[in-house]
Amino acid sequence: MMKIIIPICATILLFGACTSRLSKTEPSEEAAKAEPLMLEFEYMDTTADLKEDFYQYCNGTWLKDNPVPNDKSKFSTFNVVDDRIKKRLRLLLLDVSHDPSEPGSDEQILGDFYTSFMDTIRRNDKGVQPLDESRLFEYALSIDNLEGVINVLGFHHPRGVNSIFNFYIEIDEKDNSRYVPYLSQGGLGLPNKAYYFDTDERSIGIREKYKQHMSNVFELLDLSLSKEEIDRIYAIEENLAKFSRSQEENRDNNAKYNPYSVDQLIEEFPNINWKRYFDKIGLTKKDKIIVQQPEFFASLNKLLVQLPIEDWSLYLQWRVLNEYESALTIAVNEEHFDFYSRVMRGRKKMKEDWERAIVKITRSPISEILGKKFVEVKFSAADKEKVNEMVGYITEIFDARIQDLDWMSDETKSKAKTKLASFARKLGFPDKWKSFKGLEICDSNYLKNLVNLSLFQFNDKLKKLNGKIDKTEWYMPPHMVNAYYNPVLNEIVFPAGIMQNPFFDSQYEDAVNYARMGAVIGHELTHGFDDQGSRYGADGNLENWWTTEDSIQFLNKTQKLIDQYNEFEVLDGVFINGKLTLGENIADLGGLTIAYHAYMKSLEGKKKEVIRGFTNEQRFFLAFGQVWKNTIKEDELITRVKTDYHSPGKYRVNGTLANMPEFFQAFDVEEGAGMRQSPEKIAKIW
Repeated sequence: MMKIIIPICATILLFGACTSRLSKTEPSEEAAKAEPLMLEFEYMDTTADLKEDFYQYCNGTWLKDNPVPNDKSKFSTFNVVDDRIKKRLRLLLLDVSHDPSEPGSDEQILGDFYTSFMDTIRRNDKGVQPLDESRLFEYALSIDNLEGVINVLGFHHPRGVNSIFNFYIEIDEKDNSRYVPYLSQGGLGLPNKAYYFDTDERSIGIREKYKQHMSNVFELLDLSLSKEEIDRIYAIEENLAKFSRSQEENRDNNAKYNPYSVDQLIEEFPNINWKRYFDKIGLTKKDKIIVQQPEFFASLNKLLVQLPIEDWSLYLQWRVLNEYESALTIAVNEEHFDFYSRVMRGRKKMKEDWERAIVKITRSPISEILGKKFVEVKFSAADKEKVNEMVGYITEIFDARIQDLDWMSDETKSKAKTKLASFARKLGFPDKWKSFKGLEICDSNYLKNLVNLSLFQFNDKLKKLNGKIDKTEWYMPPHMVNAYYNPVLNEIVFPAGIMQNPFFDSQYEDAVNYARMGAVIGHELTHGFDDQGSRYGADGNLENWWTTEDSIQFLNKTQKLIDQYNEFEVLDGVFINGKLTLGENIADLGGLTIAYHAYMKSLEGKKKEVIRGFTNEQRFFLAFGQVWKNTIKEDELITRVKTDYHSPGKYRVNGTLANMPEFFQAFDVEEGAGMRQSPEKIAKIW
């Protein structure tokens, strides 16, 4: 699934594959009594050689029969479940948007926000009026000196505009008893640094289309710029990208932890008027500020005085439009879709308005309100208890495996076991729901609602600086089909959205539940011991609890995974980045291994069964392989390889299983087969 590293990782991209029942036709009553729900046998391609490509063997027929729909860039199990949940959410939103509600209530906030999104006719009629009312663009247009640039940043950042750099407030990673401000690189319109400098034909084409996209948005709003002006905007982004760390480099959280005082900021980066900036955003408690990439700010400090103020004004205007273009007219919204979805990801058709509204709400601060409504109508307390039992059982297996490791010293084992025993767990939904008192949302101005949401969230974070850590807070809404590990609180979190078929179902045989939900549980537990999570102690603080020798052993073992995944060619000339995906690959391997041994433990004293020619062990691995099936557009696949911390679904299956002796034994996979790494390359970590 995913690991939450503060700041919260934006990617919620686990989408794999599934179905809701055993087959497309209901089994007979006699068959239902004879067989529990298990695998989607009709999705398999038994003509494929499972020892060479297990993923194809599990899913080949499904892959052939399920091309990517036009309104998606990828189609998978997670999409199937997510689409099912969205249909329920749509009904909930229709109810709250039509029924009168008390002003300021959750129902009023949710209903009016949904109405404002859906009223595209009014949004189109208003044109740029909401932008003018927000004054975001006016501020950027009117600056005439460097102090004006700083004033604009102080206005933009609380209102959700990613200009030049980022400011946010989160838990202090080395003192998790307090919140602390963070400063980090930012200000880009393309996904990451690589997009500005990669020399392949596709990347060059995307850069040109991005510049054309800038020009198109300005023109659609009657703010036409010359090609030379567009190039000046792009040049600033290119410079910011040049100063930025890569995604791989940003996975080193120790390297991102650089405490500064305000006086130090002023001394090292004097061209940024920090006192004015902090006053503008309302920051009063500033005894300690974490600068994640000091070299970025050192280069920015020089760039600010090297470029004309007119260039900065143009750039800041674009940042406003780039942030809010999808909230303006229909034509601008379609232009946004054309570049960011059609060009970047290969999607052919825009999703329906109601579905895009749900996506927007799910990514917003009020996502928890929608999640609260969801669990009121769709949640099983019995399933929650069963999953909780599985978490406990799988944790016990993990503890035993740590004890049996042959590469780790007793000293480090003891600390690892202490950390494992300290994991907090959250299942289903929060014990305490957030309050949105003071948030103003209306039914007639969508862009204003977005600005108000950003301001509300920003000010809420500012208030936290003077308070205690809120350990009840969730970083993912209950209706999301996902899960996460938060190292700073040393907690694993499983929203209600993932605690359902096909990941878990009380009617499934244990082989399926352990291979799917069990692997999810094991995955999140293993995140506490991957190359990033292993740097946090039992109390959640960023610290080294390893002996030097054990650290070296761990690095050697994880390097094997990096090397393996670097060799996976997903398209001609396009390879997985083994370093970028390392944490997720460790979690996939560790999670499935732990889940397998937990399943084997659960079979003790029970009679094993061969069903449709497959043993218990084989059905376990087939169930795992099927949950990750997906079809994907080439543009989407390339984008994910360059930006996603997860490997593509096929390699989450084949790459993981090629390191598992348990899989080799289950299917008699001999040395030399494609699905079996050679002995010296096998990565056995947890």
